[in-house]
Order: sequence, then structure tokens, then C-alpha cells
Amino acid sequence: MATRIAGIQPGYLPWLGYFDQMLHVDAFLVADELPYSSSGWTHRNRVKGPEGAQWLTLPVRAEQGCAIRDVALDPGVPWRRKHLATLRHLYAGATADAELLDALEAALPENAARLPEASLPTIRLFAERFAITTPILLSSELGLEARYAARFPERPGPTHRIIAYLEALGATELVEGEAGRGYFDVPLFERSGMRVHFHHYVHPTHRQLHGPFVSHLSAIDLLLCEGEDAARRILRGASRGLAT
Repeated sequence: MATRIAGIQPGYLPWLGYFDQMLHVDAFLVADELPYSSSGWTHRNRVKGPEGAQWLTLPVRAEQGCAIRDVALDPGVPWRRKHLATLRHLYAGATADAELLDALEAALPENAARLPEASLPTIRLFAERFAITTPILLSSELGLEARYAARFPERPGPTHRIIAYLEALGATELVEGEAGRGYFDVPLFERSGMRVHFHHYVHPTHRQLHGPFVSHLSAIDLLLCEGEDAARRILRGASRGLAT
């Protein structure tokens, strides 16, 4: 199995840093068994309009702390139609608008019942368009949360969880976002024979519609505004590597 992995919650229409992490690992773990948080990015992201950044949000029906894989979508809200209409309107005339949005429409299921059914297709589609071949693994398919519970029955915290995940995958290195510095026990990783690399992503600038540049939007903004070939070069050109 992979030596170096990144493990991140599934994101809806993820930002560029999500895909930059994929470029630094042997396998990319989508951790859909982690608890859902309404303040996170699993159910929403931002795109750009005439007034600046605006949200595209999935209509979730879940209590805080519910496993992400179990988060239901409200069947009475036509989010798919609304999001596609918004994207077609905001990015009309962009370099790659019609073809990419047709592909997104084909990828998004009409009757998605759970949150990952809407978010995972966007992750896979964007990775394909960025020509990223890193394998994408799904935590629930591998039973990693059960492995964590078996390895550490008291479930002591995030560092122990990731150690159990890495052990189950046969991996020895983790790529983690900068925020992980605040809550991961790096010495515990090292005592377990593992190494942590912190991912510091410097967002590139690129062509956009609707006025001054806005960073940290969904990666679809880059793909639509620059086209696939340029987007691939920009993503790879902005990659700054990892720190320990």
C-alpha cells in the first residue's frame, strides 16, 4: 500500500489546495467517516460572481457530529439544478464553461440522498481534469474507523485515529494541512515510527471573471477561467512542497 498519504474530509467542489495535496502523496484518503460539522467545507464552497465570492451550499439534514457518510440531503431542494444554473450564469463566456459544466452535470446524480454522493463526484471529476492520477481511497470502504476503534478502544483523539489509519494502510508518512500543527501530537507520530509533513499552500493568481482576483474559491473557478491545460500548469507551478 502507499507509503505517504493525505487524509481529508470530502469536500464539495473543493479548492485548489485539496488537489495540490494529491500531488504530494502516493494515495489520497477521503475520510467520510469523520464527524460532520456545519462550519466546514464538506457541504459547500465558493465561486465568483459580480459581487465577489458567493456560496454554493448543499441542503444537508444532519445533526452536528453525525458521520459525514450518513448526512442526508433534503430531497425537496433542487440543489443540483440551482447550482448548475448559477455556474452557467456566472461563468458564461469563460474559457471552458460549456464542456466542463456539461461534465459536472453528468457527474452529479439527480437523486443524491447522502452528502458524499454529491461531493465525491466533484472530487473525482476535478482530479481527472487536473490530470492527477493519485489513487483516491474512501475511508468507509476500507473500514478505517472500525480499525481505529479496535486499535484504540477509548478513542483518545485525532493523532491516535490517524496512527490507526496509517497502520491499516501500511503507510508511514502523513501529509497534513497547516492547521494540523495546532492539534496533532507530532512526537507521538514519531514514536510510532511515522512522519508528518505539513502542507503550506500558497494560492496562485490566475485569470478570473468579475473584477479583482479572489483566492480560495472552488477549483472550478480556475478550470473554467483558464481551461484545463493552463489550469494543470498553474496548479503544479504553485506547488511549494512540504515542511516538517
